[in-house]
Amino acid sequence: MRETDLLDRYLADERSQPFEWSSQANGDCLLFLMGWGERLGLHPTIRWRGAYACETGARLALHRFGGEVAAITDVLGPPRMGSLPRRGDVGLIHLRARTFGVICTGHMWAFRAIEGGVGYCRLPVDYCWDTRFSS
Repeated sequence: MRETDLLDRYLADERSQPFEWSSQANGDCLLFLMGWGERLGLHPTIRWRGAYACETGARLALHRFGGEVAAITDVLGPPRMGSLPRRGDVGLIHLRARTFGVICTGHMWAFRAIEGGVGYCRLPVDYCWDTRFSS
């Protein structure tokens, strides 16, 4: 059995948090990823928290910045191509005309659940970024 690591602690902290657009916490899919990046010492060039107050505002802010891929690339550099995701990596999953920001747990993807807390799924990821996390 492996020891608890930084990712385990981050996901445990987020389990009780509500979903909310642009909160001061990590309340939506983008901020959930940003919070993980911040735990790793990585920061975006612009302030996302408080920049929008609803889904429409979030979509507009992302559109103005260049989209979800551009927002994550701003923090982590270009997506990794051609290799499997590793524990701690982040990704984007496009599903039913929506995009979900996800964090690799090693076997599944964790995401900010719309009903609050953290959800988990096993779906193919469309984009993946290396966070250089090692447990």
